[in-house]
Amino acid sequence: MARIKKTEIQRDFSFMEIREDFLESDDLEIRQQSLKAASNIRSLATRAFENRPGLYYERTLGSARQIYEIRPAAGLKYALVINDGSIDVLDDDGDLIFSDSGVSWADGSNVWAEGFRENTFIGSGDGIHVLNYDNGTFSLQNFVFETGLSGNIRQPYWVFDKNVTVQPSATTGAITLTANQPIFSTGHVGLRMRYARREIEITGFVSSFVLQGTVIDALPPSYVLQVSNADEFRLDDAVVGADTNFQGQITYIDTATSIINVVTLSFFDGPDVGENLSGPSGSTEITGKALIPPQPTTVWDEPLMSDLRGWPRSAGTAAGRLVFLDFEAAQDAVAVSSARAVTDFDVGAGDDDAIARSVGDNAPRWRHAINMGDLLLLADNGVYFVPTRDNGILTPSTFNVIKVDETGASNVRPVRVEDGVVFVEAGGESVSAALLDGNVYLKWSVRTMTRYHSQLISSPVALCGPSLATGAAEKYILVVNADGTIAALSWQENIRSEQIGFVPWNTEGSFIAAAPLFDGYWTIVDRTIQGGTVRMLERFSNEAFLDSAVEGDSNSLSDVLEVNGGSFEANGGPLTLNGARIQHLPGEEISIYSNGWDVGDFDVNTDGTITGEPVFSGTRQYGLKFSSLAAPWPREIVESPRIGTLKARILGVSISVQDTLGFHVKLNGYESRVHAYNV
Repeated sequence: MARIKKTEIQRDFSFMEIREDFLESDDLEIRQQSLKAASNIRSLATRAFENRPGLYYERTLGSARQIYEIRPAAGLKYALVINDGSIDVLDDDGDLIFSDSGVSWADGSNVWAEGFRENTFIGSGDGIHVLNYDNGTFSLQNFVFETGLSGNIRQPYWVFDKNVTVQPSATTGAITLTANQPIFSTGHVGLRMRYARREIEITGFVSSFVLQGTVIDALPPSYVLQVSNADEFRLDDAVVGADTNFQGQITYIDTATSIINVVTLSFFDGPDVGENLSGPSGSTEITGKALIPPQPTTVWDEPLMSDLRGWPRSAGTAAGRLVFLDFEAAQDAVAVSSARAVTDFDVGAGDDDAIARSVGDNAPRWRHAINMGDLLLLADNGVYFVPTRDNGILTPSTFNVIKVDETGASNVRPVRVEDGVVFVEAGGESVSAALLDGNVYLKWSVRTMTRYHSQLISSPVALCGPSLATGAAEKYILVVNADGTIAALSWQENIRSEQIGFVPWNTEGSFIAAAPLFDGYWTIVDRTIQGGTVRMLERFSNEAFLDSAVEGDSNSLSDVLEVNGGSFEANGGPLTLNGARIQHLPGEEISIYSNGWDVGDFDVNTDGTITGEPVFSGTRQYGLKFSSLAAPWPREIVESPRIGTLKARILGVSISVQDTLGFHVKLNGYESRVHAYNV
């Protein structure tokens, strides 16, 4: 009887690990280019896969939560580490060069950082600071708004209580401010408030209705006006003088006597007698006027950002301006600095003036601002953008927010990639990308990245990458999950293609955060050492075959070694190997590799020494093992005259490998061990 044999070869693993419900979908192309299960491998540009890079140990950290790359001057790169209650600045060897604990936050988890030339703005809902670089020296100061010539603070102001009126007792000197509702608190003391756009520094709290203050610049006067016909006006109407261009707001009307009271908004001398006064409903002649004490008005405001109302929980830059957003007390507000200075937020209608507005559909909570040529704004209810790509200009008149998609974003900081932005969706269990598509007419669109890999996304707490400056052929985005694992995203031609692959990475411990630093990928890791948690800064490297690895190249049992290309300090002293101390892994079982060969596993004594390490020549690598896994989907290989009617499972399998350490092959309950070799 003739036997028919069918052989299937899989050389494409572009989609990496996909959802287990593809088990019976062997007719689909995506299953034929993926794995049933995987861990600690990565997709290559050739569509094959290999071990993920190992991790070199750089230094032990304290309470580090996040890490950013900053570039304060041309050709200079540093790592900014955000800790609970402090910041650190490291160089590319991981050495500490600056530290400061004078920050406003206690928890560094939600702190943001935005670089702008020699200044890096660092903030949270508790305050904003500026890390300044000047001729090789770093310093940290509190964020301060520009001050005008008259002493006014060039900060954005906001109306938090729209239906409340405020009345000053005088227009100059020490005054009281009286509200018609109980809206004041002790938190107002020390702030500036504005009455009809003129500032008052609050000096004392009397009651929830009354504050004390000092006028910074004379407040606008109020007038009682006799008009020909008061029936033309309504309370709160804005009125304009035809000749003087006087502008004011009506605070009182007596139609029987044709008398109105107005608060001046512009032209303090007031309108002229005989001048026509116009409002929304009509105009009438002014027949008399007199100066009166300041009147109560709804035209008053207070700082948008303060210790009382909170500070921006996110920031970005665009067109040479600084963008603040995600204010706790005004979540749909966006504040953009002037073109004059990034610390100048004086709002106006001029092209170089600042912007402070409520924007977006249905009162969104703004989450992130990213400069992508256009200003991309991510909210909890969708993706928006402000067009600036064509002319590169952002002004109050061109600040037009356009909605792209209904997909909301979480508070996890997004990352840039090619012509797009990858972000965690508002639900916290999916990752999407906002991409600029098109050949002639470019437009923004949003696509999900995790439709086939949802099992690998577990409440992400951070995104990393890609490291766009790296010389490696492959670039990745690392999704750091709340469970301490990483889902590594890779793509083939470009991120717009459907060939998106995710694979889980884990280590002996938990990943806390990751960032593209110094043309590579660095990560913060928690490891259990002698029963306690130690937080470490480590660097992914193709040259590392272990995690938390260090290297040495000496035969001497007493030599102090150079580690990872530079001198190394740990716990106040140099790291020494071969009978001395591996100080960052005391009490742990480590592995030693030399020239691609597994020397064996050894226990590190509590004092950091290694007992029984053989003496041999060559570079040695000391660190923690990690295991990689690649489990292919079941393949139909038929050897039967009834081809097409019978599904028979694999009868034989072959695996091609290159330049590998030892590995295991598991098949039908049997396990084969192949030892390390080099090709």
